[in-house]
Amino acid sequence: MKLFSWLKHSSLPEIGRDISWAEIVRHIFLVVDFDRSGTKIDQNNNVVAKSSFKPYGYLIVSSPIVEQNVRLPIVHKDDFLLATSVFDEPKLSKEIVELELLVTYIPKHIRPDGLAGIWHSLHFVITNPGTLEKFYKNESEITKPTPEKIFNNISWEGEIRVGLNPNPSIN
Repeated sequence: MKLFSWLKHSSLPEIGRDISWAEIVRHIFLVVDFDRSGTKIDQNNNVVAKSSFKPYGYLIVSSPIVEQNVRLPIVHKDDFLLATSVFDEPKLSKEIVELELLVTYIPKHIRPDGLAGIWHSLHFVITNPGTLEKFYKNESEITKPTPEKIFNNISWEGEIRVGLNPNPSIN
């Protein structure tokens, strides 16, 4: 997996700007790339954004429900820490080249516009290749997705981490 610069992704459609947050709730995406947008993590594990007016970074994602790669803004510090926990860990960053890193947007409380409020809302899992495609072969998942079949670690408080589910039970 190559990490590209911000400029190479700036022309992609963006969730929250071109695609409504409400349209992607509970849908699953394959993480293709991670754009930190200049955000850093200091020695005390504090997230230091380059700008307080922009997201901490972006995930470049794909899915059978969209026609092309899109930018998924990372708007919560904990979600940024989760993403970096995969991309900065040498063992995991090597594994996601061969496996799938999937993400879903599930807010704890959802506003009518689809926005999440104060809680983190991106949930991650590492799984075997082909999981996303197999999940969306069932057409009911397109209209009413059930990410719990793949994501075994959907939580908003306490210890939040990237899940590992090599063999999800997908019908």
